This record gives sequence, C-alpha cells and structure tokens, in this order.
Amino acid sequence: MKRLRNIGRLFTGTPIGVIEGAAVILDGEEIAWCGEQRGEPRELADSVTDEHDCEGGLVTAGLIDAHTHPVYAGNRMAEVAMRTAGASYAEVAKAGGGIRATVTATRKQPTAALEEATARRLQSWLAGGATTVEAKTGYHLQRDGELEDTRLLARLSARKDLPRIEVTFLAAHAVPPDRWARMAAYSMQVADWCDDAHAAGARFCDVFCDRGYFSVPQSRSILSAAIRARLIPRIHADELNRTGGSRLAAELHAVSADHLLRANRGDAVALARAGVVATLAPSTALSIGKLPPVKELTEAGAVIALGTDHNPGTSGLTSMSVVVALAVAVFKMSVERALLAATAGGAFSLSRSDRGVVAPHKLADLVLWEAEHEGAFAWAYGLKPRTVWLRGTQVFAG
Repeated sequence: MKRLRNIGRLFTGTPIGVIEGAAVILDGEEIAWCGEQRGEPRELADSVTDEHDCEGGLVTAGLIDAHTHPVYAGNRMAEVAMRTAGASYAEVAKAGGGIRATVTATRKQPTAALEEATARRLQSWLAGGATTVEAKTGYHLQRDGELEDTRLLARLSARKDLPRIEVTFLAAHAVPPDRWARMAAYSMQVADWCDDAHAAGARFCDVFCDRGYFSVPQSRSILSAAIRARLIPRIHADELNRTGGSRLAAELHAVSADHLLRANRGDAVALARAGVVATLAPSTALSIGKLPPVKELTEAGAVIALGTDHNPGTSGLTSMSVVVALAVAVFKMSVERALLAATAGGAFSLSRSDRGVVAPHKLADLVLWEAEHEGAFAWAYGLKPRTVWLRGTQVFAG
C-alpha cells in the first residue's frame, strides 16, 4: 500500500468537503482510506510500504475533461486568425475552413501516424492534471475511417502512460466534404454504423445538432439507433443557434448536452429534470463570443461538467486547470463549483461512479498541486500539478 501524507488540504469533492492535515492510503488502483492524518486504521497503516510527502500541498481527484476532439491531422491556424479579425463560424466554413478542412487533412494521414500523433497529444492532458479524457471521432466522416478512429482510441485507452480515455463515436459531426454527400442520406448511414461503432470500442454516440449541421429529427434518428446499439447518447446542443438540441437531449435522457450557448431558462429546467449533465467549454464560449446560461442551469439544479473542447480549429487547450480558471472568470462560478464541475461533474457526464471524488473504493487518480489552497486555480490561470497519480502509480512529476 502507498500513503500520501502531509496533505495541507484534501479537496474530496464529497459532502465531507475539504479535509485539512489529511492523508490518503492507496491500495493498488483504488483508494483504501482518506481522512485526517494520524487517523488511519492501524491495519492499513501497518500495510503501507511506500510513502509520499505532499509537503502541505493541495490534493484533489484527477480532473476530468468531458469534451474533446483529439483525433485529427493538419492545423487551421489561418482560420483562427480569420476569426480574430471578425469572421463568423459560417464565414470560415464558406471560405474552405472549419470541420471539412480537418477532414481533408485527416483522411490523408496514415492510421499509424494518426495514432502516434493522437497519443502524443493525449499525454499533454496529464500535465494539466486531467486523468480522464472523453475523446471523440469525427474527422473522417466516412464509415471505415470513423470506425478505424474508434478502434484507434480504444487501443490508446489500454495504454498506461495516457489518461483514461472514454471513446465517443461522432460520425455525425458534419456532412462529408464529398460533392455527392447529402445530410439526409448521410445521417441515415451514420445510424446504420452504430452497431459497428459499439463493436469497435465506442461507449458513447454524439451528434452535432445545430443550424447548418444535423436537424433535430436527424439527430433523434441517429441517437435512437445509438441507444439500440447500446451506445450512450450525448449531443452538441444549441451552440450556434437554438434549434432544439437541449430539448432533444432531455427527451432521450442523454447523459450530456454540450456547449448550450443559445439555450434558455426553459431548456435548463428541461435538462435538469431529465438528469442530463450540462457539459460546458469556456474556451469555446470565449471564441464564439456567447456564454451559456450557467446561472439558469445552476438554479434549475442541473449538474455541470467542464471540457477543453480541444479541437484543431477553435481550442488548442489541453489543460483542465486552465479550464477551471476560465470557468471562474468567464462563467462566474466559484472555485469550489468549478472544481466540482471538473471532477465529480465530469464523472456524471461520463456516467462513471468510480472517479471524480476522493473517497474509499474510488479510483486512485489523484493530483498534488503546486498550491496550498484551491483558490490558486483562480489566480494562476494554469495551475501546475506537482505530481499526478493514475491507477495509483505516479505518471507525472512537474
């Protein structure tokens, strides 16, 4: 067993709250005990063979990134510059940028090279304190490529040097760039691929339900097929326009509705009543210049999760500690609420009850931060981990 001792503040993410002067005992890949130091059960204390002195630092559960798009090739820095000069999302797409530009580059990339690049990318999440990452496909937009990307992510999920990976099938990201492609026909094809996506290793199915992308009826058809294929539904909802994605998420009891920049109070209430997690991405909100209804979601009782929305066009973030700081500054969340959204909220968004909090029998995914108090997240804008433990093993040291 391993003991983390001399923890100044242990942010548990449970109703217990913060424990000062704490210790945690790890038994393999799980937490065996946590509490005030010197309060350890004797039988556990006697079994400790390894210790780590946290020197009065802050310890939290590993952060959870509940929304990413890490499987891609090429870059879109030119369109990023266009947006800074005032170009809209639609104008960038019309000029040949957007999702389709990445699809063209990704289709040209050999699978081995794409897998290597994705693995390198995912390693950087550990440096921001994230131990679980939701990862979507969505940049092939053809059957074989989307299924191969699903298998690619499933292979990476078995690696011990990377964060835990939750695989999402997002073939319904956009209409393919092929000149013969039509949204209606393509949406029916994606629905037919769901069984194969589940067999390839996907756990979730996502749809970009928005103006210019998949309509509510098309999204409903795809996600209904996903449910029949034992995939858990997620949805990009009401990001560019209020088209009804939030209400569809509530109707289907999706595990998560993401972005929600155009959602209103009624949508917030519907999501909360249906138990749908609101997964929000501060960097994307800043990029688009529109904030989600955080206050309304909170007042309605919705669970909030956070994500980097890492993708090649609008967000290069891989640091969830930066996301926590942005949630405080941009969404006006307290540090406590933002940290809960980045840990326990993320676990809810991924339908996982084994992580996101520091408690006995939960996964031993923990972070010791370069700080003595959680308030440092709102001060540092990229608080650095001192040590990251994944599956009870140290995988990062700052």
